[in-house]
Amino acid sequence: MLRIVESSDVRDDGWLDIDGLREVGLVHGVRTEQHLLRPFDLLVTARTGSVQIALVPPDVSRTVAGVTLLVVRVKQPESGMAHWLWYYLTSSIGRTQIARRMTASATFKSLSARNLGEVQIPVPSPRDLDTVARLMEASEAAYASAVEAARLRRETLRDSVIDEIGRRTQQPGGNAHDVEQTRA
Repeated sequence: MLRIVESSDVRDDGWLDIDGLREVGLVHGVRTEQHLLRPFDLLVTARTGSVQIALVPPDVSRTVAGVTLLVVRVKQPESGMAHWLWYYLTSSIGRTQIARRMTASATFKSLSARNLGEVQIPVPSPRDLDTVARLMEASEAAYASAVEAARLRRETLRDSVIDEIGRRTQQPGGNAHDVEQTRA
């Protein structure tokens, strides 16, 4: 079984969420193996209204990119270069450069591998690459924690409001109403 990443799976810039990807049965072969995603590959949506860019996590296995994604693979992923490319391409400067290279048709905008390759990206020193990689990973972990905390606060508030309204409507003189169910 192989998992396939489609453009719709790249919902937010950051780490690619590999949970819940579509799986397909495929005969294993040399060509299939060559197309497997590797840790720290970058995925760029190529046919979309707004470009999204994801970094493939280190624990990826048996996963390929769909035809609407561009895959950027650095020679030495452990160097921090992939993190830097992700950081740069998702910045306002990088997004502006990408937007200038997109071509429009009657139905959608697209980005070719050639046009993406024309984006001018400054290359930091190896020491700075390592720093950026650590910063990016810490930033993404903090972001994920903040999103989870916000989700928990929202659920807690919603449950508290529902509980309070439920208590008020059960008291004498409360305003309880039966909810009528309709059938389609």
